[in-house]
Amino acid sequence: MHIAIADPSRSDLALLLLRLTAGGFLLPHGLGKLFGWFGGPGLAGFATELRGFGLPASTPLPLLLAAMQILVGLCVVLGLCTPVAAALGAAFLALTAALNREGGWFWMHGGMEYPLLWTATLLGLALLGGGHWSLDALLFDHTGATP
Repeated sequence: MHIAIADPSRSDLALLLLRLTAGGFLLPHGLGKLFGWFGGPGLAGFATELRGFGLPASTPLPLLLAAMQILVGLCVVLGLCTPVAAALGAAFLALTAALNREGGWFWMHGGMEYPLLWTATLLGLALLGGGHWSLDALLFDHTGATP
Protein backbone atom coordinates (compact mmCIF):
# COMPACT_ATOMS: atom_id res chain seq x y z
CA MET A 1 0.00 0.00 0.00
CA HIS A 2 1.37 3.37 -1.03
CA ILE A 3 0.57 6.45 1.03
CA ALA A 4 1.09 9.59 -1.01
CA ILE A 5 1.74 13.06 0.31
CA ALA A 6 -1.27 15.25 -0.37
CA ASP A 7 -1.28 16.83 -3.81
CA PRO A 8 -1.07 20.62 -3.29
CA SER A 9 -3.84 21.29 -5.79
CA ARG A 10 -6.15 18.91 -3.93
CA SER A 11 -5.21 20.51 -0.61
CA ASP A 12 -5.99 23.95 -2.00
CA LEU A 13 -9.30 22.70 -3.38
CA ALA A 14 -10.12 21.29 0.07
CA LEU A 15 -9.23 24.60 1.74
CA LEU A 16 -11.39 26.47 -0.76
CA LEU A 17 -14.29 24.13 -0.07
CA LEU A 18 -13.87 24.56 3.69
CA ARG A 19 -13.60 28.35 3.37
CA LEU A 20 -16.69 28.62 1.16
CA THR A 21 -18.67 26.38 3.48
CA ALA A 22 -17.60 27.80 6.85
CA GLY A 23 -17.68 31.44 5.74
CA GLY A 24 -20.84 30.79 3.75
CA PHE A 25 -22.55 29.60 6.93
CA LEU A 26 -21.35 32.54 9.03
CA LEU A 27 -22.28 35.24 6.56
CA PRO A 28 -26.08 34.72 6.36
CA HIS A 29 -26.30 34.24 10.13
CA GLY A 30 -24.67 37.63 10.62
CA LEU A 31 -26.90 39.19 7.96
CA GLY A 32 -29.93 37.73 9.74
CA LYS A 33 -28.82 39.25 13.02
CA LEU A 34 -28.13 42.64 11.47
CA PHE A 35 -30.95 43.03 8.92
CA GLY A 36 -33.41 40.26 9.74
CA TRP A 37 -32.64 38.56 6.41
CA PHE A 38 -33.05 34.80 5.94
CA GLY A 39 -35.56 34.64 8.79
CA GLY A 40 -33.07 36.14 11.25
CA PRO A 41 -34.07 38.15 14.30
CA GLY A 42 -32.69 41.57 13.26
CA LEU A 43 -30.80 43.71 15.75
CA ALA A 44 -33.66 44.05 18.23
CA GLY A 45 -34.30 40.31 18.21
CA PHE A 46 -30.59 39.57 18.47
CA ALA A 47 -30.37 41.88 21.51
CA THR A 48 -33.25 39.92 23.06
CA GLU A 49 -31.41 36.64 22.36
CA LEU A 50 -28.28 38.00 24.05
CA ARG A 51 -30.29 39.06 27.11
CA GLY A 52 -31.89 35.60 27.18
CA PHE A 53 -28.41 34.13 27.66
CA GLY A 54 -27.69 36.63 30.43
CA LEU A 55 -25.30 38.64 28.26
CA PRO A 56 -25.16 42.40 27.92
CA ALA A 57 -27.23 43.62 24.99
CA SER A 58 -27.00 47.38 25.15
CA THR A 59 -26.16 49.38 22.05
CA PRO A 60 -23.80 49.00 20.20
CA LEU A 61 -22.90 45.41 21.24
CA PRO A 62 -25.51 43.58 19.08
CA LEU A 63 -24.49 45.70 16.09
CA LEU A 64 -20.79 45.03 16.65
CA LEU A 65 -21.29 41.27 17.06
CA ALA A 66 -23.49 41.01 13.96
CA ALA A 67 -21.05 43.12 11.93
CA MET A 68 -18.15 41.00 13.16
CA GLN A 69 -19.90 37.82 12.09
CA ILE A 70 -20.56 39.28 8.63
CA LEU A 71 -17.00 40.53 8.23
CA VAL A 72 -15.50 37.27 9.46
CA GLY A 73 -17.74 35.23 7.17
CA LEU A 74 -16.84 37.36 4.18
CA CYS A 75 -13.11 37.24 4.95
CA VAL A 76 -13.18 33.45 5.36
CA VAL A 77 -15.06 32.99 2.06
CA LEU A 78 -12.60 35.24 0.23
CA GLY A 79 -9.55 33.88 2.03
CA LEU A 80 -8.60 37.34 3.28
CA CYS A 81 -6.65 37.42 6.55
CA THR A 82 -7.80 33.82 6.86
CA PRO A 83 -6.00 32.80 10.08
CA VAL A 84 -7.26 35.84 12.00
CA ALA A 85 -10.77 35.80 10.53
CA ALA A 86 -11.18 32.07 11.09
CA ALA A 87 -9.88 32.34 14.67
CA LEU A 88 -12.39 35.14 15.40
CA GLY A 89 -15.19 33.06 13.89
CA ALA A 90 -14.10 30.07 15.98
CA ALA A 91 -14.16 32.20 19.14
CA PHE A 92 -17.66 33.44 18.30
CA LEU A 93 -18.90 29.88 17.77
CA ALA A 94 -17.10 28.53 20.83
CA LEU A 95 -19.02 31.08 22.87
CA THR A 96 -22.23 29.95 21.16
CA ALA A 97 -21.38 26.35 22.07
CA ALA A 98 -20.71 27.33 25.69
CA LEU A 99 -24.03 29.19 25.87
CA ASN A 100 -25.82 26.09 24.61
CA ARG A 101 -24.12 23.55 26.90
CA GLU A 102 -27.15 23.33 29.17
CA GLY A 103 -29.09 22.01 26.17
CA GLY A 104 -26.83 18.96 26.13
CA TRP A 105 -24.94 17.64 23.13
CA PHE A 106 -27.44 17.42 20.29
CA TRP A 107 -28.27 20.62 18.41
CA MET A 108 -31.80 19.39 17.68
CA HIS A 109 -32.41 19.72 21.43
CA GLY A 110 -30.69 23.09 21.76
CA GLY A 111 -27.26 21.60 22.50
CA MET A 112 -23.74 22.50 21.51
CA GLU A 113 -22.98 19.94 18.79
CA TYR A 114 -23.46 22.23 15.76
CA PRO A 115 -21.49 25.25 16.98
CA LEU A 116 -18.66 22.93 18.10
CA LEU A 117 -18.49 21.44 14.61
CA TRP A 118 -18.07 24.91 13.11
CA THR A 119 -15.62 25.93 15.86
CA ALA A 120 -13.39 22.98 14.94
CA THR A 121 -13.72 23.68 11.21
CA LEU A 122 -12.76 27.33 11.65
CA LEU A 123 -9.86 26.43 13.95
CA GLY A 124 -8.56 24.13 11.23
CA LEU A 125 -8.73 26.99 8.73
CA ALA A 126 -7.02 29.31 11.20
CA LEU A 127 -4.16 26.81 11.47
CA LEU A 128 -3.90 25.99 7.75
CA GLY A 129 -4.55 29.38 6.17
CA GLY A 130 -6.47 30.13 3.02
CA GLY A 131 -4.42 28.16 0.51
CA HIS A 132 -3.30 29.17 -2.96
CA TRP A 133 -6.84 30.04 -4.09
CA SER A 134 -7.32 32.89 -1.63
CA LEU A 135 -6.92 36.64 -1.48
CA ASP A 136 -4.16 36.03 1.06
CA ALA A 137 -2.14 34.31 -1.68
CA LEU A 138 -3.03 36.89 -4.32
CA LEU A 139 -2.44 40.02 -2.27
CA PHE A 140 0.18 38.99 0.27
CA ASP A 141 1.82 35.93 -1.29
CA HIS A 142 0.79 34.05 1.85
CA THR A 143 -0.91 30.72 1.21
CA GLY A 144 -0.76 29.08 4.60
CA ALA A 145 0.33 25.51 5.23
CA THR A 146 0.06 24.17 1.70
CA PRO A 147 3.25 23.89 -0.41
